[in-house]
Amino acid sequence: MLKRLLREKLTNWLDNPRPRAMLAKALLSGRRSLDPLTAAISNPRHDFARDHSRYPTLAAEFTKIPRVDTHPHYAWGVLHGVGLAKAIGLERVSVIEFGVGGGRGLIALETIAAGLEHTYGIAIDVFGFDTGDGLPATADNRDLPNLWSGGYYPMDREKLQRQLRKARLVLGDVKETIPEFLETKPAPLAFAAFDLDLYTSTTAALRIFDAAPCSLLPRVHCYFDDIMGFTAGEHNGERLAIREFNESHDTTKVSHTYGLKYFLPEPFAREMWVDMIFIAHVFDHPLYSRHDGLVRGSVSVDPLDMNPHWTRLARAVAALWI
Repeated sequence: MLKRLLREKLTNWLDNPRPRAMLAKALLSGRRSLDPLTAAISNPRHDFARDHSRYPTLAAEFTKIPRVDTHPHYAWGVLHGVGLAKAIGLERVSVIEFGVGGGRGLIALETIAAGLEHTYGIAIDVFGFDTGDGLPATADNRDLPNLWSGGYYPMDREKLQRQLRKARLVLGDVKETIPEFLETKPAPLAFAAFDLDLYTSTTAALRIFDAAPCSLLPRVHCYFDDIMGFTAGEHNGERLAIREFNESHDTTKVSHTYGLKYFLPEPFAREMWVDMIFIAHVFDHPLYSRHDGLVRGSVSVDPLDMNPHWTRLARAVAALWI
């Protein structure tokens, strides 16, 4: 009886747009204030050393990275890469964008790298792989030719080269340029963005993980740009390339990062790129088992467990309408 009366009163009150907007704003504000990541970022007195995991620290650093507003997916990946490198005692890493096109992403990547070099004291080499002439023509339907055509995303090489400060372009067919690149013994790969669109090109690019351990971190954060919506699926495009790579490799697996949205601050947690982050696990890497500092002690790092007050409040409010 009481529950029904309360529900009727609230429903009548919320028929007015202004109270409804006020309640929505209050609930959002309350949710953010109880979120451990947002609280850590907004509180100048927060003691990060007492956190049960490094995620509050990562969230605070993440929001300060240059270009996080335009390329948060790159910022998150590079941040984790340099954090892991620091934890296992490396001084230099590489980051790669596969599929440069006009160069907007590569310019952002080198800006992000420059900022994190200063923060972590780790040198970051930036590379951009591309044909230099746009997408290659394809006759393989697994490349989704209904979406992509040869010549898409051409590059103005001279213009882009003038804009780059530290990134190096690696131009040509990725099937040929990756082996040549690995022969130069680059610093360990810390982050790779795959924006090649095509199944065949992505399959070739994933051979970067066949490199010797000295050219890879034990875990490499990856971003795959063309796996959501349109006609992309498990049996074509980048997802098929990932699946076939995993099936053909026993000790290296490219795995989706599940539940990442629960470990990102607002508003990033609600963005599409969160579901496009993967990690390449090199299980036979000699440094794979070295502790990376993400978890501190044998405690739960479930965000809901860390915020039981919000969980109880949300359930109580929802119960009025059930």
